Amino acid sequence: MDEDEKQFFAEGNVDIPTRLLRNYHQIGLSNEDLIVVIQLFAFSREAIKLPSSELISARTNFSQNSIQRILEKLLKHKFISFSMNNDAYDLSGLIEKLVGGGRVNPNSLSSDKSLSQLGTQKRLYQTFQREFGRMLTPMELQTISEWLKKDQFSPDLVVTALNQAVNAQILNLRYIEKILLNWKHNNVQTKEQAEADNLQHRQRYSDDSFEGKQEFKRKPPSSSGSENIKIPLKKIGEEKNL
Repeated sequence: MDEDEKQFFAEGNVDIPTRLLRNYHQIGLSNEDLIVVIQLFAFSREAIKLPSSELISARTNFSQNSIQRILEKLLKHKFISFSMNNDAYDLSGLIEKLVGGGRVNPNSLSSDKSLSQLGTQKRLYQTFQREFGRMLTPMELQTISEWLKKDQFSPDLVVTALNQAVNAQILNLRYIEKILLNWKHNNVQTKEQAEADNLQHRQRYSDDSFEGKQEFKRKPPSSSGSENIKIPLKKIGEEKNL
């Protein structure tokens, strides 16, 4: 056995459930979905618990956009989920569907019904990716999705928070989430209310800065004794007496 053959067998095998290969269409997975799921099994075998879309794309002929779209679908319909520590993909949902024989309605796989008519959610992801200058990770996609579904923030409100983060040059989801939660605390629910709230904060900051400058001007100069120094004046042409 030559070295290449030894390496081939040393890499081991990936166990793929036969029922998955036999019934993946019945539970609502497409051929492309199946390939990504198999890759997740393979990465898990290699101790890569949370592969990026770039890594998965490198092993397939799918673009990163396609990989992210598929991962989003798998997450949305509970085929996969994140682990408790958000550091791995959990495929137990897929196994439950296979064991339970649960079939997903194909019509529900196309998009989120609350946003499907205008493709709002997809455009929201694209807006974030454009402002961040990179592709979003699956975890970031999940976070934005939860803002819309779990927290019930409107897409316009999320974009307004994103714009505020861009203006502050702080491009991360944690900062944007703090903005959204602050608005929720203040019962800000619309884009117009958020913009008014931002304007109010800017005006308050401007007023505070102005008062600080005025207070600085009113503050008397510190006494250093220099004001008691008298400079003798002499007329031009006056000669010094000897």
